[in-house]
Amino acid sequence: MGPSWRGLEPIDIGCQVAVPATLRYDLWQMSHQPEHQTISKASRLTHIALMVGTLALAGLILSPLFSPILWAVVLVYALYPLYGRVLRATGGREALSAFLLCAIMTVGFLLPLFYLTLLVAQDLAGVVSSLVTYLQQGEQSVGEGWRRYPVIAGFVAQFQNLERLTGSDLQSSLVTGVADLGKLLIQQSTSVVTNLVQWAIEFGIVLLSAFYFFRDGKRIVDWTQENLPITPDRRRLVLTRFDEVVKGAVYGNTIVALLEGFIGWLAFWSVGLPSPILWGAVMAITAYIPFVGAALVWIPAAIYLAIQGAYTQAGALVVVGIVLSVVIDELVRNMIVGQASKVHSLIMFFSVIGGIQLFGLIGIVAGPLVVAVALTLLETYRNDTASLGPIATERSEETS
Repeated sequence: MGPSWRGLEPIDIGCQVAVPATLRYDLWQMSHQPEHQTISKASRLTHIALMVGTLALAGLILSPLFSPILWAVVLVYALYPLYGRVLRATGGREALSAFLLCAIMTVGFLLPLFYLTLLVAQDLAGVVSSLVTYLQQGEQSVGEGWRRYPVIAGFVAQFQNLERLTGSDLQSSLVTGVADLGKLLIQQSTSVVTNLVQWAIEFGIVLLSAFYFFRDGKRIVDWTQENLPITPDRRRLVLTRFDEVVKGAVYGNTIVALLEGFIGWLAFWSVGLPSPILWGAVMAITAYIPFVGAALVWIPAAIYLAIQGAYTQAGALVVVGIVLSVVIDELVRNMIVGQASKVHSLIMFFSVIGGIQLFGLIGIVAGPLVVAVALTLLETYRNDTASLGPIATERSEETS
């Protein structure tokens, strides 16, 4: 029931005639319900506090599963176009299509990756054994070729002087340290085999998550878009940037890594270096790091060949390394990754390194993704501030 206007002062009656009835009623409601407003604010703050607290607890609960869930997200994103084709072929049966894609993931990707891990572990054991043998043999292991290089000869002389001054067997200590490091690396590389229970659990989480992401992916994306607490324009911009960064990190970096790993394996095998599978895999992993990439592997290998006197093989490896660095690492990466992610190469480098340290191997994708989304939000905030600046200035001038 609306307010009664009887008994008002004459000046109020004049306002009653001048102001529309709906506005007078709204003003009256606002002035007569302060307690309701106070309760509404308290309820809203309580709701926000409970929401933040429960979301934080949910994050803590899911944090041990972050890596396998994110791997599932990356794999589903990479294979989602194929899922669309399978879905059309199965007549729109979502569950069947998701199951078939999970089977393709297992047979075509995860099992070969598991087998490659075993091969790398075997090669790593051989490399450590050979390195220990070389260190035990000392100068004889590399012949006399190193004496022609003043830098290397000076380093060896300082090493020998240090050994004489300290009276300790530095060579024996170095051999022991390398052997212990090799054992640690072998244990880490074979953890997939020695800890089958944990690997099986994580593998099951990846497959289970991938199944539901395939089947309900569109509904999950729609729900996320509806519940993001940002404006529709910002929501579209953030999701677009997410798509661009993941596309660049997944497709672009993976293509570059596979190319460099394959060419590196072929080059190491051609010049007769030991364990070409191991070094090809290492080059594929380092290819995800901008700027340096595979040079972390082929430059030391070329120096090793030169010290051994194999100048032809060393020169061939340098040529292959330059091709990798210039053609593939720069042109192909910038063409695919740079245009897709639209993130500066230095920022991409820092985000990849930091992402790997924080999240592990999946940080190759997670690091650039977090940084790109943060930069996008900062850009939208800057644009909003710039657009509101002239308006705020005009209002301040009017009030003054």
